[in-house]
Amino acid sequence: MFRKLLLTACLSCAVNFAFAQMIFRGKVTNNSGRPITNANVWLEYTNIGTVTDSEGDFVLNNVPEGKYSLRVSSMNYEGKHTLVDKSEENLRITLNDSPLKLNEVVVTGTGTHNRLKNAPVAVDIISQKEIRNVSFGSFENTMMALTPSLSFTPNAMGSYLQLNGLSNRYVIIMINGKRLAGDVSGNIDLSRINMSNIKRIEILKGAASSLYGSEAMGGVINIITDKPKDFLSISSNTRYAEWGQFTQAFNIDVNTKWLGSSTSFQRNQSHGWQLNPQEFSKGKLKDTYKRPVNAFYSDVLNQRFTVDASNAMSFYLEGNLFDRQLKRNPKDQAYNLKYEDYSVATGGKYLVKKKAIINLDMYMDNFDHDKIYIRDSKPYQNGEKVFVRRQKYYDANLKGSLSAGDMNRITLGTQYQLNYLNSVTDIADGSRDVYTLSFYAQDEIRLLNKKLQFVPGFRYLYNETFKNRFTPKLAAMYSFGNFNFRASYSAGYKAPDLKYLYSNKEDISSSGKKTLMLANEKLDPESSNYYSINAEYYNSFLSLSVSSYINDVKNLIKLVDLESIPADLEGKYDNVRKYANASKVKIKGLDVNLNSYFGYGLSLGLGYSYIDSKDFDTGNELEKISKHTGTINANWNKKWWIVDSNINFNGRLQSRRYYKANDGRNINLWNISTRHKLKNFNGLSLEPGFGIENIFNFVDDRPYGVNYATLSPGRVVYVSMAIKFSK
Repeated sequence: MFRKLLLTACLSCAVNFAFAQMIFRGKVTNNSGRPITNANVWLEYTNIGTVTDSEGDFVLNNVPEGKYSLRVSSMNYEGKHTLVDKSEENLRITLNDSPLKLNEVVVTGTGTHNRLKNAPVAVDIISQKEIRNVSFGSFENTMMALTPSLSFTPNAMGSYLQLNGLSNRYVIIMINGKRLAGDVSGNIDLSRINMSNIKRIEILKGAASSLYGSEAMGGVINIITDKPKDFLSISSNTRYAEWGQFTQAFNIDVNTKWLGSSTSFQRNQSHGWQLNPQEFSKGKLKDTYKRPVNAFYSDVLNQRFTVDASNAMSFYLEGNLFDRQLKRNPKDQAYNLKYEDYSVATGGKYLVKKKAIINLDMYMDNFDHDKIYIRDSKPYQNGEKVFVRRQKYYDANLKGSLSAGDMNRITLGTQYQLNYLNSVTDIADGSRDVYTLSFYAQDEIRLLNKKLQFVPGFRYLYNETFKNRFTPKLAAMYSFGNFNFRASYSAGYKAPDLKYLYSNKEDISSSGKKTLMLANEKLDPESSNYYSINAEYYNSFLSLSVSSYINDVKNLIKLVDLESIPADLEGKYDNVRKYANASKVKIKGLDVNLNSYFGYGLSLGLGYSYIDSKDFDTGNELEKISKHTGTINANWNKKWWIVDSNINFNGRLQSRRYYKANDGRNINLWNISTRHKLKNFNGLSLEPGFGIENIFNFVDDRPYGVNYATLSPGRVVYVSMAIKFSK
């Protein structure tokens, strides 16, 4: 009898559960009634979502009973949401055209999701469409074409990035919120970025230490990767240019009801080139085999698994492998340079009654630098691999975001970080590490029907070496019609790099001079006060943004010449320098961005950046800064029968780059790119492309070793092919 009652109860529960499910089925179209492919469709505050197929159709199955906000978004269209509380089999959702990127979602400015035009903290966004339109194979060239605020000082080791005047030592570069750690001569290795699967790039300018901690004195660049929702999505992107510049990328995504897998691989390689077959050595010109752009290859592999355990809980596990080698000529160099990296991340999020989101992320990054000898050079033999440096970074971040009614969204979190350096050739006992423990809080306050917003926040941190720090921020935005007005203050903080504290380094210049750079354990942390105001006007076809800022930096770390070489080093080095804190640096700037759509597929983007800097120790400008930078981006899109063609023309004008001696030249680079997407046939699409880089053949062909303005070899023709299959 008991068994029968138990069986009846179980069957009743199963029946009730089965009937307590809803289904949402429909189609997404544009104003002309044409289906929109790959539109995102999801239920807000849940893990339930999908994308539309080639006919614009979508279906959400097995939805628990309740009231939901069904949201739909797609690139080039205004987003829309619909309230649903029962099954719908014939939903019809029409999205209005929005050729500008005002409705893109951004997360970097506040750590929470906001529409770009509603974000209380100003953030620049580079969309997937813009990245595809310019069709470059590298992160550096893409950013130079699309934003004047970012600049890159080229050298043979890697590009030296600057954001509004501060170098990449003060800029955090992240992929999906995970910081890239490890550097090459002070430069983050940007070849670790796979350009083939980027959804958008968000750029937060100015001090952001209250939300992101140390290193964020200059800003944050967050690269968001694409995550297709199709059951199966396979893509291949191939690009070949002169000088053996070859890029091949593969992406494979598989999604089931509760399990997702994303695999990506990218190979980059080049034969390298010379700009001038001579160099200055001891004040005279001599022939050389040295190249400012060495032959190289790099591989980056990423694997990510996601598990949707329920509508409220999801988990992920991902890993990355990276390998790059610079190949140099044994006639002038004794060894090649090799860089390897692996990283592992895991975490999850939990949605609490549609009101709060709790995130836990744990991450580890290991970056190694080695030398591989290509000829005998005492005490090393040809083919011998010699360890140079290992850098590790550990990060555990627990964050909660709570919506307290319509007026407040509160974020609370705690973060543990550990930096590790092993450099047996430079550090007496081989390694050093230091930890930082932080607590941070933020409140997004919305008043006057969300027309007025305030974002106060702070971070309290304890650094193992430099003890306690407090970094506050306050941002405000007032919206009036089609206008937004923003103002912000934020404090920045950066603990000295372990290399600067403990690692001595030798350097041999192209002229043969030998320099020793001494560490300094008495360095103080760097700090800043950042002030900015922003005014923005937008409508459906025009956006204009003007921003001005002041960044007061104290204790900036730089290398200074010793007045006299210590007796024990006399005769061993031509110059001895030491890391020291500067008294004060002030950077003032203005950024202007204009984007417009004229109809008939024609759009235009203009950008301008002005930077004025002063080092109060010397009275001079900061090195490697260009006062004036401008970009232009003209794009035309046209559908011809079964072909969707796109033609893009972009250019960058940049004034001289200041150095104590031998200033960098002005930059004048123009490019044209085209791509032609064929109609999707049963889930398969082809997209051939071709273009010309540096149309007017601008080359900085001064002798090797100068401060080059650009490493472009001149006019370069490229061809590309993108293949995608989805089901």
